[in-house]
Amino acid sequence: GAVAVRATASVVMSSLQMASSIEEMQNKSSVVFGQFSDDFRQFTDDLAKETARSRFDLERMGSQIQDTFVPMGFARGEATELSKQLVKLAVDVGSFNDVADVEVMRAFQSALVGNHETVRQFGILITEATLAQELLRMGLDKTTKEATAQEKVQARMNIIFKGTTDAVGDAANTSDSYANKTRALNAAILDLQVTLGEKFKE
Repeated sequence: GAVAVRATASVVMSSLQMASSIEEMQNKSSVVFGQFSDDFRQFTDDLAKETARSRFDLERMGSQIQDTFVPMGFARGEATELSKQLVKLAVDVGSFNDVADVEVMRAFQSALVGNHETVRQFGILITEATLAQELLRMGLDKTTKEATAQEKVQARMNIIFKGTTDAVGDAANTSDSYANKTRALNAAILDLQVTLGEKFKE
């Protein structure tokens, strides 16, 4: 009996902590997405169903990258669309390379602000030369030193998308693989924990 009580208490505590963590994340998400937060959450719901990921994990990744785009000068609505694109790509690249989605997003986020080495593991090559070439392709007759931070972020993002075309759609197309089934199970456990935690708080 005592063992059962301790086990139950552990489940309750773990669920409450997870629900609290998600609540804090969604508070941040509401701020960084502003009036577009409902739209972004609908996107994560749809993507979660398509790829068997946790909508909470997807929203967390999105809020982190959105919090990079907006301070760089992107309008909140434009940043929301870019965040959607990058979250979906992170899931596909993670599936394609058998790397955790959050690790891929962390690498993308780092590369967008200039730490180009982080994405080489995914076959994405960003150098001063390729960055300058992309700026020129975008119609900007500027050197990498002359370009604004926002222009360079857009150029880097373009290069990231060009370097990952083989991975696009991989998460949905390989949903029956062992690795993706494992990710789906972990996502289901997370969502259940959050649901239980919300119930326990009532």
